[in-house]
Amino acid sequence: MPTVTETTVDGWASCHNGRCPGYKQEPIQVIRTLTEFSYFDLGGDIPGIERSAELVRFADPDTDGTCEFCGGPRFAADQERPIYINISGIPQDALLRVGLDAERISTMQLESAKRDAEVAQMRTLMERQAVALERQEALIAELQARPRGPGRPRKAEPEDT
Repeated sequence: MPTVTETTVDGWASCHNGRCPGYKQEPIQVIRTLTEFSYFDLGGDIPGIERSAELVRFADPDTDGTCEFCGGPRFAADQERPIYINISGIPQDALLRVGLDAERISTMQLESAKRDAEVAQMRTLMERQAVALERQEALIAELQARPRGPGRPRKAEPEDT
């Protein structure tokens, strides 16, 4: 049987949604549950802990478990969220802002695709017209190259009486 130890510690709570104002961590009391499996528990014969699992949960899940801003679920942690040094020059929330612009970007992509389709249609039409023009020019050149025969005699014009 594993050894289970529960202690109340200072922790942090925040909303799951990165765009929610509740995403900023706030200090609360949490319960840390440590479950340890010894070698004896798992059928071994040496002393010591073989593995352990740690769970951090809200001390009062009814009040702490939902976000006051969006009503969504929150999560508890026993450590404050780290803030890393920005060496790339790109803001940390840049990926979150991409989702906000997604509709505008998809609209622009759709307009671009329509424009590309229209350009492709125009190119096809221009190519067809160029081929038709070449055929006409070839036909005109062929007709001009034919020798002319005497042809039909002209009609006699009626004389005025």
